[in-house]
Amino acid sequence: MFKKLRQLDYWIAVPFGILSALGVVMVFSASLTNSAMLNFYKQLVFVIIGWIGAFTLFHLNLNNWRRPQWLKILMYGIIALLVIARIMPAVNGAHGWIPLGFMTLQPAEFLKLILILYCAHILTRVPWQAGVKISRQPLAQMKIWGPPVLSLFLLLIMPDNGNMLIAIGIVFVMVLASGVSRKIMVIWFIGISALFALLQPIINLVNKVFHLTGSTHYSILRLINFVNPWADPDQSRQLLYGYYAIAHGGLFGVGLGNSLIKPYLPESNTDFIMAVMTEELGAVVTVIVLMLILILVTRLILLGIRQKNQYQRLILYGVAMLLFVQAFVNLGGVIGVLPITGVVFPFISGGGSSYIAFSAAIGLTLNIAAHQKKAVDIHPNDVVARKDYQ
Repeated sequence: MFKKLRQLDYWIAVPFGILSALGVVMVFSASLTNSAMLNFYKQLVFVIIGWIGAFTLFHLNLNNWRRPQWLKILMYGIIALLVIARIMPAVNGAHGWIPLGFMTLQPAEFLKLILILYCAHILTRVPWQAGVKISRQPLAQMKIWGPPVLSLFLLLIMPDNGNMLIAIGIVFVMVLASGVSRKIMVIWFIGISALFALLQPIINLVNKVFHLTGSTHYSILRLINFVNPWADPDQSRQLLYGYYAIAHGGLFGVGLGNSLIKPYLPESNTDFIMAVMTEELGAVVTVIVLMLILILVTRLILLGIRQKNQYQRLILYGVAMLLFVQAFVNLGGVIGVLPITGVVFPFISGGGSSYIAFSAAIGLTLNIAAHQKKAVDIHPNDVVARKDYQ
């Protein structure tokens, strides 16, 4: 079992370990005094479970996950959990959590990983072909894409717009990576870039046309506060306090545990943990964290480019997209370039569902990297090494 550790990809494992350790420290430091030790022990347990899960997936045969019966169990099982989460009481205006006593289960975090496995299998079995329209066999396509669409619809009615957009982004990138023409890729890239650049003017226009300022809807309020957080400081206090925390921290921070803003942040150890970390440890540490995430994402993309197996390539691209967009959406909400969506920062934020799901994704990529390293590094004529790794 431990022989496979020789093929461990340290460009993935080392950033994963550093971010996990820093996450445990920051969850403790970002928590309020009366809950700091409890959150610390809970996060430590989640990290242990996550590492065990990553170690297990590192050693499993990836082909077992491609069995249709397993994919159906995973896909319909997560849909059932999403339905249960939807009927549970709302938390801060949104559903999506299932209380289990010692923790709350958030099915949306596991959905993103399951979508990666599901889409990787489908897009490998039925690859994109030039000149063949997807709607050529609508009933067959509905059967294939029905479960993912249903799961995204359930996220929409939670509402859990942040995780829904991340899931859509993952599926979108995997479809593009499966063989879409470069022309289509360029068109979509330009369209998404334009939408991002014009996001605030579009929200302003919709607000003027439909007079949304007086709305009390959870999602609409976040969009309005994103456009002009100073119009209603009481409604935008989470974002404004995040600004204050970042400004107060400066380059090197005020010291671990010395945050003045965390008592005023409702989700100081989850959604806004990056604001607290910047205040306490400074912008330099935040940049280092972002570089570690970038190292992970870049390594996964490079492995995907070198990968000859389409299924494994799509998993690598899917996980890279998951980590990149998850970090971008969380940090974008904290610094005000995106609406606040309530998603967590990978490995740093507190929470069992998110950390375990991210760790499982890392375990899958380490598994793929180990097989690729074994295939690439061992010379065909090196008989001794080949026997050693058999």
